[in-house]
Amino acid sequence: MQNTISERDNNTKHSDIRYNQDPDFNIPLLEISAEARERILWRLRFLYGDDDAEKWMPELERILKVHYAHKPLELIDLDKDYDPTNRFSEKDNILITYGDLVSGEGHSPLAVLGEFLKRTRLSEVFSTLHILPFFPYSSDKGFSVTDYRAVDPNLGSWQEIDQMQRHYRLMFDGVFNHISSKSPAFQAFFEVG
Repeated sequence: MQNTISERDNNTKHSDIRYNQDPDFNIPLLEISAEARERILWRLRFLYGDDDAEKWMPELERILKVHYAHKPLELIDLDKDYDPTNRFSEKDNILITYGDLVSGEGHSPLAVLGEFLKRTRLSEVFSTLHILPFFPYSSDKGFSVTDYRAVDPNLGSWQEIDQMQRHYRLMFDGVFNHISSKSPAFQAFFEVG
């Protein structure tokens, strides 16, 4: 059973709340306002032209409604107070890097990366740090993931990730379209049947 907002710490973040595995079609369907629909359509027209924008808008609306049906009520409540200025914009500068870009004697690469960014004052240049896959992997420079819940011990730990989160907004590659044949999730496919 999920906690209600009143039972949770006031510092609850969106990232602390997990989406429902199954959609809840008992909650009202997402209503896309005419204003929001027009903003989305304008962007689609800009990117793809009038015909394709009109053609694909209904499918985009369907996807948004299904996404909303998986959203827990707690997250829906938090979104009511969400400040849109916290979203990415053209004013954001994002540094994209591998976790082992820099290294140092006696410290994990992620710890050295965090220190390097602080000491070179790059925190004044970049608002977001995008760390390319840092999960344990079997090949493909981190893109053949064996465990999405862990940090590759050759790079560091969640503690270093948490330290960087104190100075930057963080972004990660989920690489869910890649998986290692050595991962427990992949191996589980052979056990079914």
